[in-house]
Amino acid sequence: MADNHRGSRSVRIRLIAVVLAAACAARAQAAPQSPPQDTTALQREVIAALAGETEIRPGVKLADRFTLANKQEARTYLIALFTRLGLEAKRHAYGTDAENIYAVLPSGQPGAETVVIGAHYDSVRNAPGANDDASGVAAVVAIAAELSKITPRSRDLMFVCFDQEERGLVGSRAFAQMLQNEHRSIHSVHTIDQVAWDSNGNRAIELEIPFEGAVALYQHAADTLKLDIPIYTTKETGSDHVSFRRFGFKAVGITEEYRHGDTTPFIHKPGDTFQTVNFDYLASTTRLLVEVMRILTQ
Repeated sequence: MADNHRGSRSVRIRLIAVVLAAACAARAQAAPQSPPQDTTALQREVIAALAGETEIRPGVKLADRFTLANKQEARTYLIALFTRLGLEAKRHAYGTDAENIYAVLPSGQPGAETVVIGAHYDSVRNAPGANDDASGVAAVVAIAAELSKITPRSRDLMFVCFDQEERGLVGSRAFAQMLQNEHRSIHSVHTIDQVAWDSNGNRAIELEIPFEGAVALYQHAADTLKLDIPIYTTKETGSDHVSFRRFGFKAVGITEEYRHGDTTPFIHKPGDTFQTVNFDYLASTTRLLVEVMRILTQ
């Protein structure tokens, strides 16, 4: 009897262990994944350099990205960043002393469509522009780093840093014109502007004038990642997504709660510094965008 009792007890212990292990696995699956440490480090590096927290090159810190000299420093830095990620960085010059910087991650599929992901790198005068829009640039760079690890891909990805958003969306308009002139087959355009402020901690995003199917796409990505975040839609027309829509491209803007009362109070001010950036929120939004791009290129 004692031996049978011990045997039954052993079976029960094993069953309990199996149940606990399954429960732990379910909890781990349900919990949002933490951002890779290298991604967070990369985003901190990018924002620090662009917003003047650290030197963008030895002996040079940027007070803003408004003057031509400072924008040239930013362009050189962005080209080096894309190159570091194994991408061929290109300059799209337009107008006088104006340039967009971009790189393409090819799918290897002949005639593949392209998904465009972009953010503006300029700022207003005397504003470090950590949130507006070094945060968007940091998201674009991190997405490029993560998507380059995922193969195969059904669509090409184009990563763009726009000039002159603060002067009337001039850079993105010129870039959209270039895409049209080149008869590029564009699936959709996703522009990121201010994704580093989240004082209420809900990790919400706004989709600005989303193209048909965009809300379902972003919600599906959030559900896949077990990210319980509000996804709002707005009719905001003050950012780069508008340029592409005018040329007939499917486009959406991605931002923090700009129209829902939880956005940086330092927009276009000297206080828009590295210290105001919520890197956990930036990482959450970046993870969502990586998943959206993964879905679009699977």
